[in-house]
Amino acid sequence: MRLQPLPLESRTDLTCPKCGFEQGDGSECLRCGVIFSKFKPLAPVVEKVLPAIADRDSQPATPGLLSRVIRILPWISLTLSIGLLLLILHQTPPLPIQADAQAADRVAEKMAQLQVAVQASQPHAVTLNEAELNQWMRDNLAIASAHQAQQAGISAPIGSELSVQEVQSALKDVRINLMGNQLRTYALFVLYGKEVSLQLDGAIEAQGGYIRLNPTAGKLGSLPIPTSMLNSVVNQLFDSPQNRDKFQLPPQIESIRIENNILVIATR
Repeated sequence: MRLQPLPLESRTDLTCPKCGFEQGDGSECLRCGVIFSKFKPLAPVVEKVLPAIADRDSQPATPGLLSRVIRILPWISLTLSIGLLLLILHQTPPLPIQADAQAADRVAEKMAQLQVAVQASQPHAVTLNEAELNQWMRDNLAIASAHQAQQAGISAPIGSELSVQEVQSALKDVRINLMGNQLRTYALFVLYGKEVSLQLDGAIEAQGGYIRLNPTAGKLGSLPIPTSMLNSVVNQLFDSPQNRDKFQLPPQIESIRIENNILVIATR
């Protein structure tokens, strides 16, 4: 007996879900060998993963801590700069100093005795208390300059010319407190049209023919000067070309020191 082929419309065609091969009836693919009943399609998994990735990409990225810090750094720097400038421009109150109506006469007499001893090459010691020392400074230091006179509203002498140094900086006031074996000095000066105060604490000594200050504390305006910068500030003050000659001692001066709130100047 001869078998007749089934009509085309009655034949069952299967398509492999894995490789797409078409075949007749069967429990496994004739090409890739996958068992149809055990095959799990991956399409649903892909459909679930893709929306999750899309949702993650669509969310805005949260800026990190580093990027935020970088963005606010200019503002922090500006705030610190303004704060430091305000502290520098905020003057320290002037030091209260001892006053004595007879100080000027005593200073004149002591300096005359010192001059006589120097001319005679005789050792001599001059002592000045706080009132006498500040009186001597007011009488001998060129505190009032033409620029400072203009700042105070005082007409300068005819024919006087302002030097570059006077325009940039003019000393307006100097005061000294004697404290045991140390001193506290206060200076008020005009720097580019702004008044700035400088306060330094320390001990003085004669070194190489010049008077020197060994600082222990200091303030520029109301801003404390860090200890690590004190020596640098004092060295620039004493060693600058425009100031160095002002701190040179006469060759006859052997030592200068402070003892028990008294300034002692000894000659050779």
